[in-house]
Amino acid sequence: MSNLPAKKYSKSNPTETRLVFSFNGSGRKYIDLAAALSAINRRFYRQGVYYYVNSFEVQNAEDGYVDLKVAPDTWVTKNAHARAFRKFQEMNRQTDTPRPKYHDFKVFLNTDHRATGTLNPITVGIQDGIYGNVPDDWDYSVFVSTEENPSANVPMQFNAHMVGLHLGTAPNYDSIGLIHSYATSRPQPDSSGSPVLPTGHADDPLNNLMEGSAEDVTQALAEDLDLNNDTPPYSISSYTGEATHGLIPLRRIATSPATGRSTEVSGACVPFGLICVDADSYSTDWRLIINVATGTYNGVYAERV
Repeated sequence: MSNLPAKKYSKSNPTETRLVFSFNGSGRKYIDLAAALSAINRRFYRQGVYYYVNSFEVQNAEDGYVDLKVAPDTWVTKNAHARAFRKFQEMNRQTDTPRPKYHDFKVFLNTDHRATGTLNPITVGIQDGIYGNVPDDWDYSVFVSTEENPSANVPMQFNAHMVGLHLGTAPNYDSIGLIHSYATSRPQPDSSGSPVLPTGHADDPLNNLMEGSAEDVTQALAEDLDLNNDTPPYSISSYTGEATHGLIPLRRIATSPATGRSTEVSGACVPFGLICVDADSYSTDWRLIINVATGTYNGVYAERV
């Protein structure tokens, strides 16, 4: 026992933050960092937080690239998620049934994520044998409406996704877009402009108080103030992330034999840990490695919404 290092391993909360995912060829897959961290570390990580990543790596010797896409990091995304979470909590308070130990509010990134599913992290063995870490239970949240399905006389149930329109036909939805739902719940500014001034205001005596020989200048200024910059500098009727194409490109990682078998790029903030992975021009197996930042939330860095 005497032949030991002088210093004891002092990492207070040992956590595996290097998450490895295996892919085959091109295509689109989805990653849920909370699910991956839970599976690999045997701890429960909540989805509804903003996770931070130090870097992304792609290991592949082929020519091609990988696009990583996430939900928009805006106040709309944050408020839409918070509104849906409040509704989810309110719904569950209608029953006295105890909450499950790992009860959480979990949503899909978009409707394609719902159809495709979530990729699990891997570990490797001798000769690169791949072993998936599959969670026993990672169920995405279900809303149960008090409104009955008119065709089946049972309560309507649906999932939720952050980006995109609702999936299904009203009122029997399969999944609802949270940003779209938030957008349709909010009042819109006056499309004709704010403030709206009465006709003839440019001839008002006070408007022309300093007219002198510059009457035409004063009236031109009044008209400019009335006609320009009186509507919002954004679309009144649309919200970023409301439409199906509302994902934000986060990183593009290109690979080629010239770069060796690995290309690494800087990390970023990932809202709710949800990532869309789009691979182009690949025909062989390859890997994406996500190096999650270390911190105080079960060993990783995350912030509450």
